[in-house]
Parts: sequence; C-alpha cells; structure tokens
Amino acid sequence: QDAGADEVWSRIASGQVPNVKLVQWKSSEELDMQLVDELVEVLELESEEDEAGFGASVGGHVFPDSGIVHFNNRWKDRAGAAESAENWQILSPLRAGQLGVDAVNRMLQLRFRQRAYRLASGWRRKIPKPMGSQAILWGDKVINVKNSSRRKSYPPQDDPYVANGDIGVVVGKYDKKGGNPWSLEVEMAAQTGSEYEQGSPKYTYNPWEFGDESSPPLELAYALTVHKTQGSEFGTTLVVIPNPCRLLSREMLYTALTRHREKVVIFHQGEFRDIRFFGSPEQSQVARRLTNLFTNPEPVDVEILNTHVFLDANMIHRTQRGERVRSKSELIIADKLHAANIEYMYEPRVNLAGVERYPDFVIEDDEAGETWYWEHLGMMSNPEYAKRWDKKLAEYRSAGILPLEEGGGENGSLITTKEYEGQGFDSQAIDEIVQVLTG
Repeated sequence: QDAGADEVWSRIASGQVPNVKLVQWKSSEELDMQLVDELVEVLELESEEDEAGFGASVGGHVFPDSGIVHFNNRWKDRAGAAESAENWQILSPLRAGQLGVDAVNRMLQLRFRQRAYRLASGWRRKIPKPMGSQAILWGDKVINVKNSSRRKSYPPQDDPYVANGDIGVVVGKYDKKGGNPWSLEVEMAAQTGSEYEQGSPKYTYNPWEFGDESSPPLELAYALTVHKTQGSEFGTTLVVIPNPCRLLSREMLYTALTRHREKVVIFHQGEFRDIRFFGSPEQSQVARRLTNLFTNPEPVDVEILNTHVFLDANMIHRTQRGERVRSKSELIIADKLHAANIEYMYEPRVNLAGVERYPDFVIEDDEAGETWYWEHLGMMSNPEYAKRWDKKLAEYRSAGILPLEEGGGENGSLITTKEYEGQGFDSQAIDEIVQVLTG
C-alpha cells in the first residue's frame, strides 16, 4: 500500500482533517435522523422543521416578512434557483431499498416540502399537481434523465438542449391567483448565471410524460447515486456508505469521495476502519471484470467484509497461507516467510507516536523478545511517495522502532525493502532478510 495511506485513514478517523467528517449509523431509521441532523448543520437551518431554510438551500428566495419561499429563474440581477442546486448533494451507491436514494429523496421531500404539497392540492391550486411516482413539486431539486433537443423553453432558445444528468430546480409554474397550472418548468444549473441577463431558459415538462407506462424525464435529486454524479462537483457532499454493499467498488468509492469542493461528510455503517478495505485491489471493479484478451477468466467467489463477489483468479494475490495481499511483491515476501516457518501478521493495526498505522508485516519472537516491522516500498521513484515514507519513518523512530541496519530500537526493528522504476524486484535481498530472521 502507499507509504502514507494508513496515515490518511488515521487522521480522518481521529477528526484531524478539517474538511472531512465522519458519522456512524446502524439502521435505516438512524441514517435518516443522522442525515437530517447533518443537513440542519451544513445548511444552517433553524431546526429540522425549517422548510424555508431548506428551500433557500436549493435556490429559493425567502420573503422576510412572510417566510414564504419562491423559486424563480435568472432575470437580470436576480439569481436563478438552479444557481444553488449544486451547493450540496447526498450520494449513495444504491438506488432502491431503505438505504437507496429513492428512499432518501422521499424522506426529505416529506419532511421539508409540506407547504408545496398544500399549494399543489385543493381547488384553485397555485402550482401543478405532484408529478409521477416521485410526486415532483414546484421547488424540488431534480435531475433530467433524457437527452432532448426538442423540449419547449421560455425564453425560447436558438438551440434548446437538455442533457441526461443535468441538475436543476422546478421554478414553475406558480400562479398566485390559483389558476390550476398543469406543467412543470425547470431551470438547469448548466444554463443559468449572469450571462442569462434576459432570463435563463425554463424547460417545460408535461403531465403525460409522467404516466404509468412512460419513463419519466425527471427524478428527484436531493440524493443521487454515485454513478449519476461522475464528472460533477458540489460544494458539500454527504456520502452514504452501507456495509455490506455488493455494488460498492474501489472506483465507486473514489468517485464518491472526490465530488466535493469544500467538505465531505461520510455516513458509514459500522466501523470506519472497514472502509479502508474498500480501497484494496479485491474491491476494484476492474478486478471483477471477467474479461481478458489472452487468458480465460477463472471466476472465484471471494468474501470481503461479509459480501461475496466474483473476482478473476488472475487478479487475486493470495498467499500460500491463504490471505489476500495487495501486490505480487508482498505475495513473494509472505510466501518466503511462510516457507521459512516464520509466523507473521499482515497489515495489523499498530500505534506509532499516537498515529494509527498498518505495517505490511509484523513478526514477533516471544522467546527472544524481538519484534520486526517490515515495510515494502514499491514506488520509491515517486517523489511524493518517498516524501510520505520519510514522514512515516520519522514516526517509527519516535516510537523507538529503528532500522535493522542501525541495530534496531528498544521497541523493535524496522525492515524495509524498496522498488524503483526500471529495476526488478530483488528476490535475493528478501532471502537475506529471511536468513537474518531465522538466525
């Protein structure tokens, strides 16, 4: 693993990273409460009942005297609602089920959009009726899920186009006289701002597009799947990580944790330390692809964090002792230790000068009272990697663990093997170290 990766996880877990916050949850009910509590803090709402503040967070304009929220498109110096649509975003790897985005969207709409429900009902209603199975309302944050170059807009556009994945806010129609408006009008975040001084386009979505037999062109977007946000950025992201989660891969986790510009809040089910294992090669979506141009795939059922996934055996590094390791180099080291009857621990958690770290291998000799910490450094040609290793080496020294070539320290000896670009793996050096360990 990267020489500084375990430090990053440790700093996050101990709250030392200012733009990352951890929130633990166990059940779907607890997740809902945690999400609402965090939204109150992130959006600076007065309480969990603050409908006006929630509306303002997605671009609504709050009238101070009445507290009523209105949603408008851009006009001259008046900002459009969609200009705030990407200020915050909830992400989850799941769409369906109690932990999926559909359930989260439904929960937030029911909690924070009650006034809109009232405006959409009764005789002489002021806004369109709720649209589709998700009951989309005036003022809702939505995502367009169908490419279209024919959708009606106002003001009219020379080249009207809305893309699959465009996020926006429903800004119309609102009829203060109660004229029973029937269609939705959406301002898109990608088509608003100061350049639309004469009015940003409002795209029309008609009721018949949300029928039972059609695939609706709009969906609620307070919460989105990680897949739908690839290439997007948001001010603050709130990332839901269920455990176990069959769909979650190393690549998906990377996408989820890199969508924010300012802050990310990680809602993790169970222990946070479990998340670091989603960064392992076995959790890579690439490793799960059973395709190879030159060799036939060998699918293997592997259990990772209580979840069974099928991986190509050609991409799994499993030692003779049966554990999975991160690289072929670590595989060689582990197997040479095993062949020499040297008992070892792979990536155990240790404390170095107050920092939680995970050495590649730890070998304890209770009879001799000796402990060896083995770090394999596979990217020493990378200056940033080498810099992170220097910092970790200083932590070892502070903990009284000194390099083996210096005679070791009072709390253990540090063994390092290194790889540089353009140089092969030094198997002979491993043999010499194993001979030292066997006396």
